[in-house]
Amino acid sequence: MRSIAPLLLLIAPLAHAQTAWTLAQCVQRAEERNLTLRSAGLDTELADRTREQSFWSFFPDLNGGATHGYNYGRVIDRFTNTFATDRVRTNNFYLSSDLTVFNGLRLHNERRRAGLDLEAAREGGNAVRNDVRATVARQFVEVLSAEERIRAGEAQLASATAQVERMQTLVEAGRNALSELINLRSQQAQQEYALVDLRNRRDQSLLLLAQTLQLTAEELSTFTIAAPALAAMNIAEPTADVEHVLTTVLAQDPLYKQAELRAASADRGVAIARSGSYPVISFNASAGTGYSGRNLESIGDPIVGPPLQIGYTAGNEAVYAPNVDYETRVRPFGKQLDDNLNESLGLTLSVPIFNNRRTELAVSQARIQQEKAELELVNVRDRRRRDVQDAILAQRAAYQQHQAAERSVEAAAENLRLTEARYEQGAANALELNTARNDLQRATADRITARYSYVLAAMLLDILQGIPLAH
Repeated sequence: MRSIAPLLLLIAPLAHAQTAWTLAQCVQRAEERNLTLRSAGLDTELADRTREQSFWSFFPDLNGGATHGYNYGRVIDRFTNTFATDRVRTNNFYLSSDLTVFNGLRLHNERRRAGLDLEAAREGGNAVRNDVRATVARQFVEVLSAEERIRAGEAQLASATAQVERMQTLVEAGRNALSELINLRSQQAQQEYALVDLRNRRDQSLLLLAQTLQLTAEELSTFTIAAPALAAMNIAEPTADVEHVLTTVLAQDPLYKQAELRAASADRGVAIARSGSYPVISFNASAGTGYSGRNLESIGDPIVGPPLQIGYTAGNEAVYAPNVDYETRVRPFGKQLDDNLNESLGLTLSVPIFNNRRTELAVSQARIQQEKAELELVNVRDRRRRDVQDAILAQRAAYQQHQAAERSVEAAAENLRLTEARYEQGAANALELNTARNDLQRATADRITARYSYVLAAMLLDILQGIPLAH
């Protein structure tokens, strides 16, 4: 395996002065930095805004408007009801409000669906949080397992080194052949190579965990973990029952709750689609006023001029009419607004007769979505059953493997002790010694693998059941 010494130089320099990260700290950092979890938080905020909007939909709206314009040519002024042939300025102002009184309970169902969607979004965020915790726990345990393998490798290397030193003394004293020393040095080099490989694997696992936590360069340079009580936990025979654990899991599992809420939301979607076949009753109110440049009023006293002849009588006598005129001005803006104020109230009934089968097809689509949501609920339940079965089976298998590995380690250790004694007495050769040492190394690695497989399976079961991780 390619050496990653540069990574060792990056991680190791300040190890003596750093504070090791606990599992709880790793989980907390991952939850703070994980982008998927942050995106789930934004989904929850969006769902909350949608729910708030569904609440305000029960209230009437209020809209206002204003216009400013000029009319040219022959046109009837709407405020004076007279013809205008010159340019006339007009202004209009209005307020309007509409309120849905009944629309087939659509607003009520939208409100309920929005509440269900909000709860589903929250549970979705909790499900992502559990996934993040499971990922961190798995990577954390991998680092712990690698650390323990390194400690076992260091102990084996120390034993091999001591064996080489003793053989060196015997060779120098002429009691053993040089070939025996060369064989031991070869075994020592193999142990050194294996230890370097274990350390590289440990560093890779540690780097993967650091990437999951999204550590800064400064934090990465001093990053290491603290082995919690998990490493020393009592490995007892699992007694959990699948159905009992599954019942506990489904009672609090956020992914299953999310699927339940989405199924309920889809049911509300069917009711919303059906509302399109009901009549709609709405209430509306409005108020408006305006201003016209042709709205004139007289000012001052009348101006009396000479009578105007307008015709003759049957006796050929002239007929006159009074000639009275007035000075005028455009009626003030504020007064026109008061004079022209108008209000209206009304109810509108809209009855759907034929809308190109939109409502029928919308109901059909909503029912399909409902069936999909129900299938997803069953799928999540089956998935959680498989997760529980896998975790319990993995825990039981790890327990059995650990028990067998314990016996194997004891036997291999005793065999190595006897082989070393025989080797020192000349009754065993270097090949037998190397075989005994390799047997102990394999048995130790198997025990470490089984131990941490058990620990990981137990942690995953805790996460599924909503039990806080041990710190």
